[in-house]
Amino acid sequence: MKAFKVSALLEGYRVEETIQAVSIHHAIKIMKAKYGNSARNIYVLN
Repeated sequence: MKAFKVSALLEGYRVEETIQAVSIHHAIKIMKAKYGNSARNIYVLN
């Protein structure tokens, strides 16, 4: 598991979180699962 910094737009505000995941795609899926349809423009920072 690696720590990825994931960024997303939530209701007009940019939110960044550190998420433990296996890959970049897994980190994005975790962010989508956490915030649902309110999360937009999700990407991973390195």
